[in-house]
Amino acid sequence: MHPDMHLYTERHRAAELRAEATRWRLLRDCRRELPPRWAAGVTALGWTMVSAGLRLISLPRRPPGTVPRFGDHR
Repeated sequence: MHPDMHLYTERHRAAELRAEATRWRLLRDCRRELPPRWAAGVTALGWTMVSAGLRLISLPRRPPGTVPRFGDHR
């Protein structure tokens, strides 16, 4: 195939793919539903539980110069 013809077909195909992607994006945005009213509260509660759990998990630090034993995480 001639290089110019190859370039032309690739540009045409790229334009088709961009148009299809735009069409899919518009369809996706039209179908998107708003989250329920309680979703923000559930998300906030989840992050609160995560932060509380991380505070519970934090282990005391070893004094400097000590050798870690088996099972020590820090």
